[in-house]
Amino acid sequence: MTRVKKSLMIFALLFSLVACSQGPIVPTDTSMPSATFTPYVGGTETALASESPTPWFAGTETALADSSDTPTPVASVPPFPTFAEAVNPFPTFTPFPLPEGTFSPVFYGQGPFLLLGGVKTDHGWLNGEQAAQFIFNEMSYDFFNPQGSIQMQGSAPVYDPVCRNHLMQSSVVLPEPMVGVVSGWLSQKRENKYLATDDASYFQAVTEWFRAQGNTPAEIHITRILQVDMEGDGVDEVLLSASYFKEKLALLTETGDYSVVLMRKVIGNQVVTVPLVQDYYVSSIPQFEVSYPSTYTLVEAVDLNGDGTLEVIVDVRRWEGWGAIVYRVDGQNVREVMKTIC
Repeated sequence: MTRVKKSLMIFALLFSLVACSQGPIVPTDTSMPSATFTPYVGGTETALASESPTPWFAGTETALADSSDTPTPVASVPPFPTFAEAVNPFPTFTPFPLPEGTFSPVFYGQGPFLLLGGVKTDHGWLNGEQAAQFIFNEMSYDFFNPQGSIQMQGSAPVYDPVCRNHLMQSSVVLPEPMVGVVSGWLSQKRENKYLATDDASYFQAVTEWFRAQGNTPAEIHITRILQVDMEGDGVDEVLLSASYFKEKLALLTETGDYSVVLMRKVIGNQVVTVPLVQDYYVSSIPQFEVSYPSTYTLVEAVDLNGDGTLEVIVDVRRWEGWGAIVYRVDGQNVREVMKTIC
């Protein structure tokens, strides 16, 4: 009997050990939601939960939830901005033919030649950009100054991005700058006569003009004098240019420096002095100033628009630049009609 009890105890002990070794069985539910991850979206403080991972969208303010198990495809964003093909920033034209004798450009220089502008009979004065529209390769030109003239074949002007103006290239290089118009444009040309720059009477006239401005410079330097009948009335006018800069660097000015172009003209019984252009540097305290001054020199007087009154062409030089200005003179009234500086 004792042996039976021992056997029952051993059997009960073994059964308990087997039962303890088995863990609880928990049924698996495939429909149970799994943990989700909501990424950070730039510009938002709260992200929206979703049943599936939410992709990041550049430039959005909220995260978008997607109910499918497949992540929402994200459009690729280029790392750098894209641009359309650059447009030519320089003006280009298709030349438009005009009847002969109705248009002429006006060029200036030694070669290449700077397009100052032009004259169109039904319009008047044109600037360089307007004149470039009517110029053809086959045009020939007369270039001249008071000392002579030369005829040459021209070409279409090209816009120069450095000058920001039009230039006509040529294999011809002139000994000095000249003015050019279409051959045959000038029916006749009035004579410009050079006078001696050391003439005492004109030296005195320039001195008196400066004195009338309230300050007389230390030195008077006349660079050119032209005698010409401006209005075709048989009475000559005198044009003169004068310049002085103490420093020769072409970028500094000091009190008393100047560059002017003046006209001496008879009005009634008096001779008056009319300035065409005047740069006169006057200060109460002598000092240098970086001002890149212009130096003006007379070139020619010629009737560019065919109305019987001559225009005055003035050469302009400055630090790393050159060009010309054309002035229209009516009595004592002076008007700039063309100007191009390179």
